[in-house]
Amino acid sequence: MLPFILATAISMQCFVDQLESASRVEITKPFKINVYSKPIRNRRFLEKLYRLSLKKSKDGDLDVRYFALAWMESRLRQFPKLGDRGSACGIYQIHARYSYPLFRRRKGFSGWDEKAPENKRLIRSECARLRGVTYAVDTLSKLLNILDDKNKPACHHNSGPYGSCNTWYEERVNFWIAVFETTKLFCDERVQKTMAMMRTGSPTPTAPTDKVQGYLDFMAGKDPQKKEDEVYMSGYNLAEKVKSGEETAPAWAV
Repeated sequence: MLPFILATAISMQCFVDQLESASRVEITKPFKINVYSKPIRNRRFLEKLYRLSLKKSKDGDLDVRYFALAWMESRLRQFPKLGDRGSACGIYQIHARYSYPLFRRRKGFSGWDEKAPENKRLIRSECARLRGVTYAVDTLSKLLNILDDKNKPACHHNSGPYGSCNTWYEERVNFWIAVFETTKLFCDERVQKTMAMMRTGSPTPTAPTDKVQGYLDFMAGKDPQKKEDEVYMSGYNLAEKVKSGEETAPAWAV
């Protein structure tokens, strides 16, 4: 029963709200957060991405790498353009010429020639399938299993398990992993119930939720919403110090 309890502990609607907010954000060097006015409009796609990612996560504990990498590769858009001169496909910009022999071909790379006419057709077919969210999540889960087995961080999605992580890529993907891990806590149904009780005037402790909200707002690039609230601002200021390296992320944010 434990996986079921963990799986239902997070409010999907709350989490998808935060994904919509993240889809509005662009990060430019040297780590400047720009927020645009139009978020992604296909909420059903984000809900499907959430459900598929939860299903692929181990022990029912939502693996936020599925969302961090989707932001990195497509800014959480369902149908991004083909990348790397037509080689990278779908929301995770996976190279079909690698994913097909690695994950779908019985003999793997043994005897594989991507330039052979029949294999070119298979690569095109693989690319088309990668544009579907179900197939993309399934393929990424296979790659993440490889990275986990080799104890490699998520940034190796971009370089492969034997390559070196690009520093700029790693900085951004780690940022979104931290944001979405904090979002998991904020969207915990118990926290949501506490916030609902606060809105109705019921006597409940305010420190945890306000502090988490402040932390989340900074990580999402928002201006402080409750400047007069010391608890809220403590979370907001903490996130700023974590980002600058002055403080380490709290246990509930990693």
